[in-house]
Amino acid sequence: MKSWMMLLLVTLCASMVMAQGRRNAKGAGAGAGAKAEPGQMLEIKEITGVAGDSDYLAAAPSTDEKWKLKINHSDSYVKDGAKGWHYFEVAYEVAKIGTDASGKKLPILTIPEVEVTFAVLYDMKQSKLAGSVKQMADKAGGAIGWEKPSQLNTLLTETVTYTSITPGRKHYAAVCVPPSSVAVYGKPVVFSVQIKVDGVQQGEIFTEAVKGAKVEGKDIAGLLVDGKKQNAAWWESIQNKADTVTKVEGILRDRSKTPFVMVGDMYYDQVKNR
Repeated sequence: MKSWMMLLLVTLCASMVMAQGRRNAKGAGAGAGAKAEPGQMLEIKEITGVAGDSDYLAAAPSTDEKWKLKINHSDSYVKDGAKGWHYFEVAYEVAKIGTDASGKKLPILTIPEVEVTFAVLYDMKQSKLAGSVKQMADKAGGAIGWEKPSQLNTLLTETVTYTSITPGRKHYAAVCVPPSSVAVYGKPVVFSVQIKVDGVQQGEIFTEAVKGAKVEGKDIAGLLVDGKKQNAAWWESIQNKADTVTKVEGILRDRSKTPFVMVGDMYYDQVKNR
């Protein structure tokens, strides 16, 4: 065989091998794309309730004036400076395609249960009632209903389970603080939401915080960090970090247990009965 024919044959074979290699490399890259996180099915879009232009103070749906007169009730809570409910809300969306525990992608018809944890930190220094009582409590060494006057921040948490969550629209969940409690606890300075499905956290924890808010003289941002993880569930450890924070149970209410259930019910999901 002539030398030029031999050279052509070798070049042709080498070209075929290189082309095959490129095809194999391309196929491997396509199959080894970004791996979906196991158990991810939904994503928080926004929260409202603290800081910025959030309108966390909301008036409950109007009641019948004759009803109030009949049972001899009055708006006495206005004297405490609390003229409405505090309203905290999260909006989230369900993906059309989710991942199971092994990371396998599957279409979603419905998520049977979604667990939403709400956490709110209040600044009691901004409560007229607490402010007036603290002066007397400092002299007396305490107050009834208030073990340590130095505890000027109140942590409220609540976990609510919602059922039959479907893709294709935004879902909303909200908790409220009644006026009687608002009068005591002051104003909210931090609000966070964490969502879990089957125990798996869905995306990031969303947090709103009032700029410049402080706990024990330190910027609130320092208490929101657990080690190097900014996205930590700070409410689980904040009591160990701050002597001025006290946790109170049973104050946050899902909106279905408030007068707000009367309006906009089509936007909110069904709460699981315990």
